Amino acid sequence: MAYKIYTDSSADLSNEIINRYNISVIPLSVIFEDKEYLDITPAEFYKKLGESENLPTTSQVPPERFIEAFSKEIKKGNKIIFISIGSNASGTFQSAVIAKETLGNDDIYLVDSNSLCLGTGMIAIRAAEMLENNNTIEEIIEMAKYYSDNNIEHLFCVDTLKYLKKGGRIKASKAMIAEVLNIKPILTVEDAITVLQDKVRGRNKIISYFILHIKNTIDLEKNNRILIGHAMDIAFAQKLEKAIYEELNFQGEILISEIGPIIGTHSGPGILAVFYIKKLIK
Repeated sequence: MAYKIYTDSSADLSNEIINRYNISVIPLSVIFEDKEYLDITPAEFYKKLGESENLPTTSQVPPERFIEAFSKEIKKGNKIIFISIGSNASGTFQSAVIAKETLGNDDIYLVDSNSLCLGTGMIAIRAAEMLENNNTIEEIIEMAKYYSDNNIEHLFCVDTLKYLKKGGRIKASKAMIAEVLNIKPILTVEDAITVLQDKVRGRNKIISYFILHIKNTIDLEKNNRILIGHAMDIAFAQKLEKAIYEELNFQGEILISEIGPIIGTHSGPGILAVFYIKKLIK
């Protein structure tokens, strides 16, 4: 029996990455003005986001969507490994649990990534890579548990506070002051919940902040790959990529992908993010 890797669309994996690692994606829903979208592209999403007066809403994957996808693989004789958005951020993992119980199949392995965005994607990529290298399911689950124990750094910088303000996640008065002062908040993730870590003055200071933070926190021995996420600004992502290679002398691979609706609903376009394995704090 073969194994099939699944993740959900919150992982923000590009089509190139999906095809390269043979990962299947189950979509969360994005709802604009009562119209539901399952397969909206980042470009389509940010266009609609800019045109809409109200923020869209996002919805977890329902159990029925998992049952349909998993059933197809089971009929093919395949086993399933599903890596989910962190359960603290979405009910998607619980929906997958319900689907597994409904199908009554022990060959469905469910992983709560305890992560967001490309943090979830990083686990899915590594699991697919380990399958290619003939690692056992036990080794893959052990890796996923390690990664999901808050060992993946998620570093985000939001370019505009417009959407955080719209969603009520920051007071209008604070947003106005921050915008006047050109303050860019730096966010990280703990147990799949975003938290404010720091702030910088001006977009031109973001990459230098990222580089210093990566230098101080990355476990170079455990990272053969770094993931970069962006929203409608590939040039900015490539600038960070270049800085990582040159200033950190990074010898591994850097993959760039575009951040979609689950994070983008609240961050808007212009966000920059980086994901890697942190070194243990002694």
